[in-house]
Amino acid sequence: MTVVTAWRPRLGHSGAMSDIALTEAARSSLLLLQRTADARADTTRRLASGLRVERPVDDPADFFRADALRERVSDLLSAKDSIGQATSAVGGALVGVEAIEDLTGQLKGIALAAQGGSAEARQAAAQQFDVIRQQITALANDVSFGSVALLAESSGNLEVNLDGEGLSDLTIENHNAGSAGLGIGSAISDFNGFSTDADIHSAVAGVNSAITTLRARASSLGNNVSVLNIRERFNDDLANTLETGAAKLVNADLNEEGARLVSTQVREQLGIEGLRVAQQSASILASLI
Repeated sequence: MTVVTAWRPRLGHSGAMSDIALTEAARSSLLLLQRTADARADTTRRLASGLRVERPVDDPADFFRADALRERVSDLLSAKDSIGQATSAVGGALVGVEAIEDLTGQLKGIALAAQGGSAEARQAAAQQFDVIRQQITALANDVSFGSVALLAESSGNLEVNLDGEGLSDLTIENHNAGSAGLGIGSAISDFNGFSTDADIHSAVAGVNSAITTLRARASSLGNNVSVLNIRERFNDDLANTLETGAAKLVNADLNEEGARLVSTQVREQLGIEGLRVAQQSASILASLI
């Protein structure tokens, strides 16, 4: 065994020991123990956190790739929330369209019932017609979700960001579903108070046109809801896929880490035994000098 320096304490002026000489074998055993302790600490940390890569220094490439994936997941989930709000707004508009169609059906019934009636009955029907006509406009203005009003007389379109990056948007157009927007005229001012059957026929024609418009509007809104629901599910699925991909980059294999921990414990025991043997050998050599 090669001895680096003799086993002799060096005394300073005060008589204190200044350093201790180590054999090459002892120094190697201590270095092995230090490295084993570091490896065990890293393995214990990975087992505790479940992560192989916690910091950029652990694996810069995988850390930043996983970070980019998680940023994309955040964008997708943010867009998913916006899509959910838009779906609620469009769903509310659909409910409003159905209610307005019910009111237009009442208008048609009132007008048709007035045919062949007395002047007084026609006048009363015209007044009832105009009251419900006003309710259509009021209902259209009341249909809103937050600041989104897709049926009001004056409101903007709804812009929905589908992907969280602004690269894929859906525009849901506002359509005035009030009586004026639907082309439903006033029975009293536009149709002469239903004074003749011809006036009533003109009013009914306007109501029928409004019903056709409402049904087309309901179909369009239904298609938008379908698109939003599909995109919401897609964003959710894609976010889960990306999250899984990020986890594969940074998560630790617990079975592998457990085996590594057992290995470091064995190496530590061997290192301690090697250090003990090196110290005994150095003592034996020192006694022979």
